[in-house]
Amino acid sequence: MSEEKSGNFLDQLNKSFTDFVEKTFGESGKEFVEETSKKIKEFSSSSIKKFMEFSDSVLDNLKLKENEQVMKLRDSIEDMLKQGGFLEEDGEEDF
Repeated sequence: MSEEKSGNFLDQLNKSFTDFVEKTFGESGKEFVEETSKKIKEFSSSSIKKFMEFSDSVLDNLKLKENEQVMKLRDSIEDMLKQGGFLEEDGEEDF
């Protein structure tokens, strides 16, 4: 399954689940699911950002930041995380 189809599928699944909860438990159930989803995304983003900071310190300590191949791979991973919404775009590069 392509990334775009996968993303669309997950979006549809989340919407369907939220609609189901709303119909079953009312507006308060929907709000609970939406708030929980928001908190999970914030926690995931925070955890991923901390992991990227840790990996950057490891790359620095091992002097791998001078290795062009390693840095291209690291930057590709960061871009994919941003595109997937797992890592927020910063106005200024911290990594």
